[in-house]
Amino acid sequence: MSVSLLAVASCSNDGMTVQDGGNVEFGGAVKKTSAPSSKAGDYNENDFDPINNSSSEFGSITLCRSVDGLQDVYSVYEAEDGVAGRLACASGQVPLIWAGTGTAHTFYAWTTPSVGTSGTVTGGVEMDGTVLNRGKVTFGILKDTDLEKFIVAEEGPLSYESNGSYVRLLFYRPVAKIRLDQLVHIDARGSRTHVEKCTVTFPNLPKTAVFDAKKTRVEGGNYGDVWLDSGDAGYEEAEKGVTWDWDSTTGSDADYDLYVQPFVFGTDDGVVDGSQPDETQPGYFIITAVIDGVEKTYYATLAGMVDIKELQAGQFMRMDLSVQDGAGGGIGCEIVDWNTEEESSVSHRRPGLYSQEDADALLDVLTADPVDLDALNRFCREENGVMVIHLYTDVDWSSLTEELVLPEGYAIDSQGYEIVFGEGGAIA
Repeated sequence: MSVSLLAVASCSNDGMTVQDGGNVEFGGAVKKTSAPSSKAGDYNENDFDPINNSSSEFGSITLCRSVDGLQDVYSVYEAEDGVAGRLACASGQVPLIWAGTGTAHTFYAWTTPSVGTSGTVTGGVEMDGTVLNRGKVTFGILKDTDLEKFIVAEEGPLSYESNGSYVRLLFYRPVAKIRLDQLVHIDARGSRTHVEKCTVTFPNLPKTAVFDAKKTRVEGGNYGDVWLDSGDAGYEEAEKGVTWDWDSTTGSDADYDLYVQPFVFGTDDGVVDGSQPDETQPGYFIITAVIDGVEKTYYATLAGMVDIKELQAGQFMRMDLSVQDGAGGGIGCEIVDWNTEEESSVSHRRPGLYSQEDADALLDVLTADPVDLDALNRFCREENGVMVIHLYTDVDWSSLTEELVLPEGYAIDSQGYEIVFGEGGAIA
């Protein structure tokens, strides 16, 4: 059977509750795979990276508490020091609180990475000064936009009464990413030369777009879809044309990754083999490069590809290009995992359960007779006189088929994560 624990008190029945008006405790994890996005009920920890402040990956996170009949409340959070997957209220900010234990709350969150000078945003996210959850995004490469750090989340409606104090925010990337792994020129004799620099222009993609972190997501759809459409309040007709200056000779590959609004490539049904691609399609692009000292221009399109028809929010496409004078070139594309390896490899500096291996070790300690308290304390933090074991992952204790009695003065706080017991298993 499956039991979701918010707080399991010790055998002395000391309570661990949050009163009406208490602080909301937040956690955060970022979708990392190319698989279709899913809602919190379908959470799979292998698909997410916990946010961790040992990497400056995401920076400040703005949170909004939305309750019907009340004014929205905003605050700024950041990754909690040394605790993977936990968020803490930033210095000088006021923590968000529960507005009644039975009241339905919806929480929205987003980051605002940007690049610019003298207070002017030239790339990335620029928030609206009036509608606090709305902003404009200017697309481009990483070093010009910092859009690798752009993530959004929505969780709710939920209440403290049904959920407990801990809210796990699952973040999704609203943008798509393209990496050019190589550009090869093929001359008339068939000789191949790697081109180190080029400019790629997508004339039909928006240079800017407006997002609203509170935009209603389509059930079962992509939860990174926060872009305003024509007819939505706050929508702005965007200037078209994304220019990608690619350079493989300096910096890392990531510096020249291109971030774009998700788009459908289009079709090339009307184009005859050997003719120029349809220049009206979103997937149409122009390559300009210096070949043998001469600047040359080539035309290509993603439209009409067999396996990949679009780039969705949160998807990462790697691309190989070849161009040939007086003939067609070639495009090779694949969708790959988009993750943050630096975060997942950070060591944890506070006690708790971060993996199934940790959970198995703790169960061995708890089922020993007698219980080795020194070993047990390595998993605990003292809070108000109680030794608390915090969970930072779902736990499989299906091997436990009887009641497990915690030593007096010890408690487990699952923080919204799930513990699976075997038949007859439980914590007393």
